Amino acid sequence: MFSFVCALWVMIASPIANAGPYLMNDVGGTLTIPDEWEMTRWSDWDFKAKGANGTIMYKLWLSPYQSPITEEASKAFAADYIEKVANEGGGEASVASSEIKTIGGRTTAISEINFKAKGGKGSAGVFIGAAFAGDGQVIHSRVISSKRNAGKARKALESTLESFKLKKGPAATGNGDVASDAGFTASLGEGWRPPVDSERDGVVGIAAKMWKSEFGTDECWMGMKPPFIGDPDVAFACKRFWDGSPVDEYSFDAIEPEWRDMFFGKAGVDLPPGELVTVGDRAGALFRPRDGANPIRLLVAHYDGGLMALWFRGTSMDAAAADAFMVAVAPTVRFTGPDGGAPIIRPDRVFGYYVSHRTTHPIVWGPFVLLIGVVGFLVRRKRSSNPYDDFEDEV
Repeated sequence: MFSFVCALWVMIASPIANAGPYLMNDVGGTLTIPDEWEMTRWSDWDFKAKGANGTIMYKLWLSPYQSPITEEASKAFAADYIEKVANEGGGEASVASSEIKTIGGRTTAISEINFKAKGGKGSAGVFIGAAFAGDGQVIHSRVISSKRNAGKARKALESTLESFKLKKGPAATGNGDVASDAGFTASLGEGWRPPVDSERDGVVGIAAKMWKSEFGTDECWMGMKPPFIGDPDVAFACKRFWDGSPVDEYSFDAIEPEWRDMFFGKAGVDLPPGELVTVGDRAGALFRPRDGANPIRLLVAHYDGGLMALWFRGTSMDAAAADAFMVAVAPTVRFTGPDGGAPIIRPDRVFGYYVSHRTTHPIVWGPFVLLIGVVGFLVRRKRSSNPYDDFEDEV
């Protein structure tokens, strides 16, 4: 019995050839490697193996967010692979080829990177990377070998791609039209879409740095522009209570500081003033709290639910592109409540608006003119009346 247990331990501890297929839950599929390869690492989210007496090194890993596999994506993946070559000790790396192929029934980006081993001073090597879409993610794999073994390495990599069994394929994605049950919609444009379920935690993690919410559809909508590598551009809109006054070009200069304080607190003092913009069919404000890398923008508008706050955080856009995005989205906003989501404003706020900002409006001076007219009429009537009309004729 003891000898059997020892033998079992040896079997578990030793690298095992042809021990596949390997189920990887986070990847959402099953990997099969060539018979002569040995597995050296196996988890739910990554995998390593070696073959040809250790001269071919294989790795599989994930990048979050599902992006379309296109020529543009292939070039972006190749650029990222060059960075990975450098991190693994290679130098003088360059892209030899980047193409889109159908392998295993899936659209796959294949990139071949030439490099020199040992920091660019050694023998020539090749890094061949592959990428295809999974459920809310991209599944990457690569082989590294000497230049002499490049053909054998590519063939082995493609065999893993042909035999890979993906339990759940790419998620169905929507377009850039987004909506919240809170009463507002927008069109974010080409390349934008709501996150799929497996991407949601990552997008919420970005949005939560700007807004405290569960981001349910009862309060918000969320959209993202999926990246090829790295974090996505993120936009979301949520409602916030505001029992305010009419907002237009007359009142904006008084309301803008109030909104700036609401959303940015003490930090708002150091921010540039918001810009008056048209949001859908009404006046709103565009704030620019951060430029530079990862610019942040905020669009605010008044509606029957209070305020709609539309936030944007960019990763692929600079400040000018962030402004262009917000300017393009603003006119697509629609408010879906009764009467087009017209703001509900208390009568005293309406009166205060006219007294403070529209002093020449007929609503303000009209009653005074009417009062003066009534007083004048009574005075004229009194002057024109006969003082003897109250006396009866005597017989």
